[in-house]
Amino acid sequence: MDSKGEPRFDPNFTQNVINAMGPNTTPRNREIFTALFKHLHDFTREVELTIPEWQAGMLFLDAVGHMYYTSGKTRHEMHRLSDISGLES
Repeated sequence: MDSKGEPRFDPNFTQNVINAMGPNTTPRNREIFTALFKHLHDFTREVELTIPEWQAGMLFLDAVGHMYYTSGKTRHEMHRLSDISGLES
């Protein structure tokens, strides 16, 4: 809430993102991405993520992706990132 008691964020934003999924999205993918968007948006609001923090996160993920291609497609850093975040397969 802002100083006037109004929501700081558009209360319909997350639902608008969810509604933007195309008609060819499978029901399971729709379920997965709906949950992902809800949690991601809630997290962003909870920590009050700043633009510089978001940019740093995007640069980090971009660098992780580049490692795969610059290594001759042998370093699967996204798998390692998944492992260290506790999402091991």
